[in-house]
Amino acid sequence: MNLTYRAALPEDYSFLFGLHKAAMRVYVEDTFGPWDEDWQETYFRSRFDPALLQIIQLNGEDAGVLFIQERHEELFIANLEILPKFQRRGIGTAVIHDVITAAKRRGKPVALQVLKSNIPARNLYQRLGFGVTGENETHYIMALEMFNRKV
Repeated sequence: MNLTYRAALPEDYSFLFGLHKAAMRVYVEDTFGPWDEDWQETYFRSRFDPALLQIIQLNGEDAGVLFIQERHEELFIANLEILPKFQRRGIGTAVIHDVITAAKRRGKPVALQVLKSNIPARNLYQRLGFGVTGENETHYIMALEMFNRKV
């Protein structure tokens, strides 16, 4: 698998909104109710900052997005989305392993959030050693303390 990352650009907006819609619509609807295209696009545009995003590429083709917040106490995976046609190929696992490797170099744990309705993602994170450390109405907060694990 030839997995690479590139910096997102302003012109990636359409790809990224389409990715969000394709990867997350069912979970958004399960959590918040019917998809409102206008509201979703307005909200997405208001939070769109390509400087914070990495485009995940498989064999040179845009396949997903990764947004990591480097916090003082941890690396926080704020967003990881993979296009459905690329899911179940090990990309999510490989990306998480890359994040864990980066966190180890910085001596920090890794944490993330996942919509409660997104059971496939939560199962992936649990398989990779993440455990639930908190929750709110819509999300589980999960963490991996890699200093006590071999990853």
